[in-house]
Amino acid sequence: MEWLALAVWALAAAFALPAGAGAFAAPALGLVPPLGLAGLALSVIFAAGGAHSAGLMWVAFGLGLAGAVVTGAGAAQLIAEEQPGSPEIGRAEEHGSVFAGIAWPLLAVAAGVSVLAALAADGTL
Repeated sequence: MEWLALAVWALAAAFALPAGAGAFAAPALGLVPPLGLAGLALSVIFAAGGAHSAGLMWVAFGLGLAGAVVTGAGAAQLIAEEQPGSPEIGRAEEHGSVFAGIAWPLLAVAAGVSVLAALAADGTL
């Protein structure tokens, strides 16, 4: 289960990093890259440490959940009808919204897989 969590967090972090490009228009998206990288780092430590580090996956679950919420809030700002700003930030908004749309479900899936990995490591699952 730890390898599945590692793979999903790697995908989530890969799409969370460019989602931060929309942070100029939607400041909430500035939190997405650090949350994705922190979740990836915790899953790497969990995969290396084994069952003795199940608490790390509970923290990764919280990071994934927070990342999904923050990404949703940032995406809502990007697709709002009335946006302040100039046309020069249009391209960054477009790229940020594309990657936020991909990272949002991946972070939610990463949170779910983290819970399953934590439960499996605790012996509950």
